[in-house]
Formats: sequence, structure tokens, C-alpha cells
Amino acid sequence: MDDDRERGILTEADRRYLRGETAYASVQSERNARARIRDRLHAALYDFEVLVEGLSERDRELVFTERLDREGTEAFDALVSTLAFLYRGVDDTEIDFETVVSEGINLAEASEERAATVDLDVTFHALSVAEVRRKMRAGDPLSLTELAFADARTEIAPDEFAEYLRGDDADGVDDGRIQSRVTDF
Repeated sequence: MDDDRERGILTEADRRYLRGETAYASVQSERNARARIRDRLHAALYDFEVLVEGLSERDRELVFTERLDREGTEAFDALVSTLAFLYRGVDDTEIDFETVVSEGINLAEASEERAATVDLDVTFHALSVAEVRRKMRAGDPLSLTELAFADARTEIAPDEFAEYLRGDDADGVDDGRIQSRVTDF
């Protein structure tokens, strides 16, 4: 998404820094920036309780239906990244993620005067460069997880990954986003 959007948790300078596009002049400046980011993130997590309790349904719907619905892949990326970040963050604590998900869903459903039974089944599978590379060379579809893994691995050259994304249909990847190769969720 464009960097000229309004400030959220991160400032424009924070985004550039975290993407590795800028560096600070001193170690102390970098430490200060990282501390400010951590402080704002910590405060933002507590803001969600205020949003759940105080933001009107209409305002919430306007954000999700009037804005995110129009942003397509970028909105999908933002929502997936939000959940991935929260998953990793909860995993860093001693709090059970399934409990957090279940309670969160039930908190949301309480306003609709209903409760939900939530079953979350997470099965882990080891990823290997060799297996992902084999699937890429065979032209087999990769899951979103495998695509992200391939994109992050230095053992898989950027041009090799780009070639896989182009595949037989170079027009199928219009913006280089890995989600454009994912067809089934």
C-alpha cells in the first residue's frame, strides 16, 4: 500500500525504516525510534478494547465496507498480516492463541446476542527449500505459506521466484504480489 496514507501506528518514517529503506545516523537514534514504535504498538493493542466498546457499528462498517472492500489485494494483505502479527505476538506470550481467538469471536458475537463454538485446528508441517523448489520447478501450485517461505529464503534466488510467479501466464501476475498465484483458500 502507498506510503502517502495517513499515519496509523507507524509514521511514514517508521515504515521506511522497517522496510530497510532508510537508516538512522546513530545507534542511539535507531534505539529511540525502535522504542517509540514499541510504545505506540503497545498502546495501540489496548486501543482495540476501546474500539470494540466505543466505535459505532456504522463507523466500523464504513472502514471495512467502504474502504477495505475497494482496496482488493492490498486490503487482503493488510488483514492477513494483522492476523499473522497478532498470532506471532500471542505466541510470544504464555496466553493460548485458541483461547484468544475464541474469546475474541465471542466478544464480537455477544453484540448480536449469540455465542459461538470455535474449533481451531493448527497442524504444523515442516517447510524445506528443496521441496518448495521442486514444486516450483514442476509448476505445481504453492500455498500462501509456501509462497511466503520461498520469497523470504535467500537460497531461492529472486529471479527463480519471479520466474515461478510468471509461470506460463505472465499476464496472471499483474503486480508481483504472491497472492495472485493463490487461487484456493
